[in-house]
Amino acid sequence: YKYENPMRYYDDTASDQGSRIYGFALKYGAPILPTIHCLREMMNLSDLWPINKKVWNYLDGGASYGMTTKYNDAVKQYGVSSNIVEYAQKAQLVGAVTFRSIWENWNYNKFNYGDRFCSGVLFWYHNSPIRQVCGRMWDWSLEPTAALYYTQDALEPLHAQYNFLKNTVSVYNDYDRTFANCQLSIRIFNMDMSEKHSEKIFINIPGDCVLNDVLTVDLPQNLSKVHFIKLELKDNNGRQISDTFYWRSINEYKGPGSPTGPLYAGFSELEKLPPVHLLKTVGKESLNNSELYHVNVKNLSNTLAFFLQIKLIDQLTGKLIRPVFYDDNFFSLLPNESKTIDVKVLKKLLHQKQVKIVIDGWNVVQN
Repeated sequence: YKYENPMRYYDDTASDQGSRIYGFALKYGAPILPTIHCLREMMNLSDLWPINKKVWNYLDGGASYGMTTKYNDAVKQYGVSSNIVEYAQKAQLVGAVTFRSIWENWNYNKFNYGDRFCSGVLFWYHNSPIRQVCGRMWDWSLEPTAALYYTQDALEPLHAQYNFLKNTVSVYNDYDRTFANCQLSIRIFNMDMSEKHSEKIFINIPGDCVLNDVLTVDLPQNLSKVHFIKLELKDNNGRQISDTFYWRSINEYKGPGSPTGPLYAGFSELEKLPPVHLLKTVGKESLNNSELYHVNVKNLSNTLAFFLQIKLIDQLTGKLIRPVFYDDNFFSLLPNESKTIDVKVLKKLLHQKQVKIVIDGWNVVQN
């Protein structure tokens, strides 16, 4: 249940108790730091920053999950933080990568081992029963973390995914029907958004299957220290049915126990991403007992809009409105790319509130 280098899910060394990606995994888990809003509610500001290890370890189940040790070391791979807001955002990136890696490796190994196929995973656990810094897919206060959306991405019923140990692309199909003549594509971008690799193939996807390693990627030599991978899967009518976005470093993985690898180390270069300007348009639909906001976000810049988070805020207090159901979040947009997110909230939660929709992000210019 502790934080581990995500590369250890690919070589199946993350658990000292034996395999967790073959057969039935009796228990498996990983932590993620809650968002900054939740952290401010669970302890005094003086304990938040600089990190008071005594307080944080108490809120980490007696330092059980490694939030001030292994997890903290991983957050530092995204650069030295000057405040808790910056640190908490980097911590979401660490958790996002961890959770998606767990589930994509479960996908990969689902049918490979005869009578030991991956029949299930008992995940420990989904949410925090009390205020904790070792959060999960949502916080005690029902505030979702990036872990929820990166789990959702990995477990979509038809999913294209990248293997960071083998540098291959696989396709997972949880439907019981065949998808014929689908287009699978990969594009790799440097930090400056120059496209360094592009490839596509056409495949038939049988029902209830995993097509492992259908595409082997020869990574270019001239990649920036941090670069980005975009996978797309389209049906035979050209309609996009899966869209997966990764960030990767050129750091070499040197095996279990080492603080290395393209999903762990060398991400401080992300701090050099230029600022981006976004265009936000909002439509509203009134349902029986809920309000549904259709939030369209477009990247107007010629650089990546990285790790965007939509927030529903009460403008009078500046606090988040909870619980709110976002159908996606913590997403990235290539230049000129746009995405619509549906945001649903109960009308009774909006009583005497002035709703403001804010888009936060790694390199977003706030208007």
